[in-house]
Amino acid sequence: MPNHVQACITLPGKIAIHSSFESVQEHTLSWAQEFSLAPQFKSISWYTKARFGFQAAREYPDADYNQICLAGDLLTWLFTVDDACDRGSSDATGAARMKILLYEFIGILKGNRALKSNDLSKSLTDILLRMEAISTPFLYQVFCKHMIDYLEECFFEFDIQLHNYTPTIEKYFEMRPQTGFYIMFPLAAIFKRLNIPDVVYQHPAIQEIELTLSHLGCLSNDLHSREREQELEATGFNLIFIAERELHISHDEAIDYVTDYHDQYQEKLKAQRQSLPFWSKEINQQVDKYIRGVYNIIKGYDHWAVMDTNRYGIA
Repeated sequence: MPNHVQACITLPGKIAIHSSFESVQEHTLSWAQEFSLAPQFKSISWYTKARFGFQAAREYPDADYNQICLAGDLLTWLFTVDDACDRGSSDATGAARMKILLYEFIGILKGNRALKSNDLSKSLTDILLRMEAISTPFLYQVFCKHMIDYLEECFFEFDIQLHNYTPTIEKYFEMRPQTGFYIMFPLAAIFKRLNIPDVVYQHPAIQEIELTLSHLGCLSNDLHSREREQELEATGFNLIFIAERELHISHDEAIDYVTDYHDQYQEKLKAQRQSLPFWSKEINQQVDKYIRGVYNIIKGYDHWAVMDTNRYGIA
């Protein structure tokens, strides 16, 4: 693995994993079969190799067993949808079918629990009921909003694939954060049962840190998935290939370009954390726990994708 990629796959700090990661992995496989995601959408071997239980245990190493199982099921659902969108984007008929499902998922997230025309909708409802039972109303709504943002971004990626739309660097930074990391952020607060006022979550300083962390996750993903994406007929929503085209630079120069952005966002995160407002001693302690939890989500994802699974390596 090239040094400039290795430098970006893991954020600084200790790497942890929940002690029940193997049991969580077994649970995610059983859950995928219970709702017929396997073998309807992907084979059980695909889910086994993906190790979504490991990912959940990396991202939430301090959560309890039931919480991590919920996170593992959510990740299983998200990556199943993501893969179905990737396959659907290869032809207009498949895309049309997938778009209908995306609209149904959005309807469920907006509160229409009667929409259950397929197993993905049924499994999504299962996740939402379990999430709602342990969340505050505010954090549950934040979670649903991020889910909707992700599903709406899937339509954008269909356009990239089907209509040969070439996004700009500016469009990348506008749309890329909606591709999934945000969904997992509320869980850091829900699982820890943090007592942070809703208005603090909505403060610009917190939202800027969340955006920076999301960018860090996306840029790392762009770096360690680039070899596999380079083999595809149409490259995905990856800043390396966007910069290569728009700036008329070589592939290696584009990698360095993205690596530099990753480094800049790490420095930006440090500055943002140091300049947080002071609400109260208790609130700031809770905010620190939340930020560390979100940071661990990004770090845990990287370790899972590169070290635990080599998910984006060339087969």
